[in-house]
Amino acid sequence: MNPLLQGVEQTALPGRLNPFYLEGRPLPLATALAQQIGLRDGQVVQATIESRGAQLKLLLEGRLLDLPPGLRFRPGDTVWLRAMAGAGSWALKPVDPGVAGASAAPPGTPPLAGEPALPPGMSRLLALSLRPPMSPTLMQLFQPQVAAGLLQSAGTPELASLLQRMQLSMRGLTPSALQAAVLSSGFWLEPLLARGQAAAAGDAKSLLRRLVRAIADREPAMAESVRRAVDDIEASQVESLAAQARGELSFSMVLPFADANPVAVRFFRPPRRPGQEAPPFSVDIHTINDVLGEIWLKTSVTKAAHVELMMWALKESVVRLARRHGDALGERLKLAGLTMDAFRVFHAPRPSLPDSWAPPGAVLDVRA
Repeated sequence: MNPLLQGVEQTALPGRLNPFYLEGRPLPLATALAQQIGLRDGQVVQATIESRGAQLKLLLEGRLLDLPPGLRFRPGDTVWLRAMAGAGSWALKPVDPGVAGASAAPPGTPPLAGEPALPPGMSRLLALSLRPPMSPTLMQLFQPQVAAGLLQSAGTPELASLLQRMQLSMRGLTPSALQAAVLSSGFWLEPLLARGQAAAAGDAKSLLRRLVRAIADREPAMAESVRRAVDDIEASQVESLAAQARGELSFSMVLPFADANPVAVRFFRPPRRPGQEAPPFSVDIHTINDVLGEIWLKTSVTKAAHVELMMWALKESVVRLARRHGDALGERLKLAGLTMDAFRVFHAPRPSLPDSWAPPGAVLDVRA
């Protein structure tokens, strides 16, 4: 297996949260019904579990929805659901307000300067679990021009030096540099400290917290944007813990570049079923390039060395370019000890479908 993927798996630590929260798999919802209800992406709504004969139903805004098997609900249970909008599909993800006594940050984590108080009864863990998945705040903050402006406002050469050490170079990207960037993304800060290991010198979350403290008094609006970026990282950590308890490996991060816009990366592996082969390990990448436009790439690795690639791009010229160089890409992967089984390119935005659960017969539409 690729050393980067091995390092990622070894760094991930097991965690536990409230069982209801962890078993909350996304429930598919028809787009037309979501529009009738008036749902907004990221909105949290309350629903009730109702019994209809031998089946359990979800009562939401006066409408009864089917539930997949295996969820530990009882008639009369009240659940909170976060609406998630994808390209042509919607899903409802259960979130648990019963974790109000917990805290997402480990003991000793310094509070953000001037951080606003949470509403009564809401813990930081709950607040993070209710956030929409990977909001664009961190992507915007890590744009080279925006990051440079923030550091100029901070007026601290040390922070500027730390950011430069964190930033990758698109022209000189290497596996070792990419692995170092993943480890310094802020995602692993608490697990490394818990193991007694030193965090990366340019850890993203530590940098952002120091940046907040440096600009909170002079630039309160800018500091609030940085706080939201920290929330992006910590919400991804909370989501990853929930995935681990489901037997999944799932985490997301944003990697900054000095010579390009940032790249959002998500690693995912579904749970292994008894008697079945190890499921594929996938890496999803999303970026908006100044020249190439918006691009999505999904890489699936099976049997340690077999690779399937899918790419979505909005510019037709980029689609033609990718298809033209598909064979050359296969040869480069072969030199690295990998076999490219497929490479498909689509002139369209990437469609969306929940990873954790889909109804029987559900199909991911990848047609251009």
